Amino acid sequence: TVKRILIRTVDRENIPNSFLFHGPEGVGKWGAALALAAYLNCRNRGDGDSCGNCPPCRQIQKLQYPNLFIAIPTPPSKSDGEELENYWDLLNRKIAEPYGLIAGRRQMTIPVNTVRDIRKNLGQKPTVDGRRVVIIEQMDRMLSGSADALLKLVEEPPPRTLIIITTARPDRIPATIISRCRRVRFARLSSAAIREYLVAKAGRDEKEAALLARLCHGSLGTALYLTEDDNAQDRDVAKLLFKGIFQAPANEVAAEAAELLPTGDRYRLNRVLAVWQTLFRDLMALQSGARQTHLVNIDFVGELERLAGRPADQKGMMSIPAMIGTVMEDIDLNVEPQTAMAALVIGICGRIAPPTA
Repeated sequence: TVKRILIRTVDRENIPNSFLFHGPEGVGKWGAALALAAYLNCRNRGDGDSCGNCPPCRQIQKLQYPNLFIAIPTPPSKSDGEELENYWDLLNRKIAEPYGLIAGRRQMTIPVNTVRDIRKNLGQKPTVDGRRVVIIEQMDRMLSGSADALLKLVEEPPPRTLIIITTARPDRIPATIISRCRRVRFARLSSAAIREYLVAKAGRDEKEAALLARLCHGSLGTALYLTEDDNAQDRDVAKLLFKGIFQAPANEVAAEAAELLPTGDRYRLNRVLAVWQTLFRDLMALQSGARQTHLVNIDFVGELERLAGRPADQKGMMSIPAMIGTVMEDIDLNVEPQTAMAALVIGICGRIAPPTA
């Protein structure tokens, strides 16, 4: 496992200057970074793990260790005070739920001042013994100026300093930074592990946990995100619009999407589109003769079976999930959401059979 690899790296004193933890959102990269920081600084290591009780371990759990420095995406701020408030609000959420996703209604980025402040603090004499650890969470959301500042830090890190970069999109990180990091890949979690966590730690019943484990595509963070009331409503909206695509003209569906979808919240909008991807894949699976047990949206199987019986352009249908994925990337890269959604709906309607009279 990843944990064993990291522990062995420390025990063999084969620690690089920088790690790149990459893999899907919500699969444990943040928790692994903190666990590594704790193991490096624990005063009572034993049996391949930190003790969890010594002062460094407890301080790292609360993100209060003097040798721990964190950069995390935050929404735009009007003042330094608001920026600091947003920063600690997000960190407190990560303390409460390490697998939780970083999401917000506005575009979230890592400000250049955050990285500069970290570099400035690292230039000063440490106040405690031990190894200093810098965690750059979701570096793919970093502004170009921040990336330039980080490159200087990665190129010439201070002594006894480890930099851990996490990302779900390594393709958006400059090659000059990636080349200086040791890469550690995090895989999607099993449905069984997600279901067990949701029941034991999130208080969900077995039936709901099983459904969420199907829907989240191996991301515990996504499963937790879907338990929130607003996000559950977004899934209902996604299913409603999905049915509309097969029942109404494209311009009417596009207008309804503009009215119902949270176009000002790019993250939530992309979650709605992710539901569309799973719905279209389930639909194609049924049309290919797959069993219900192989579907993701098992709670929507009746409607999917009805739609699967309709005439459809199979070649056109097969291209739809990729189309949706492209629009999700465009929205994440700051394309105007409502325009992108309208074009997507029209494109999808052009690739499926027209509704029957």
